[in-house]
Amino acid sequence: MTGQRRDQSLDRRTLKLKILSVGRERADAAAPLVADYQSRLARFVPVEDVVLRPEREDRTAQRMLKEAGPGRLLVALDEKGKSYDSYAFARFVGGLLESGKSEVVFILGGADGLPSEVKSRADYLLSLSAMTLPHRLARLLLFEQLYRALCILKGVPYQK
Repeated sequence: MTGQRRDQSLDRRTLKLKILSVGRERADAAAPLVADYQSRLARFVPVEDVVLRPEREDRTAQRMLKEAGPGRLLVALDEKGKSYDSYAFARFVGGLLESGKSEVVFILGGADGLPSEVKSRADYLLSLSAMTLPHRLARLLLFEQLYRALCILKGVPYQK
């Protein structure tokens, strides 16, 4: 991938990231760190962080899919998903950026994980770790790894 092509794949006008999760943001001790990574990500692409209140599984699935919207690329986080090291994840993110879609939505479940309906509608299943992670930590890790991936793609030295 050439440097010019990398820059084009991070064109702020053509792509938006949305992180959609279930939880209680006010009670989240990691929220300031998430906000920091969100602002760092915003230097590369617009990013929206949407936190939904926990509800019954069927209601949660409906709200998640409605919030994700039609025609967007969906990446659901699940322990059975594909795992990547940071450089392979950067290549994966680069492929998402070059997909032609205007928005990529990463979806994290709450304490009970993701509803099966959401997983079945996802374009990709992604695992952050083979270990079970608390929701708040998984959310922070996703933001950090997205930032790291974009730094790798742009040639910014953060990943070293």
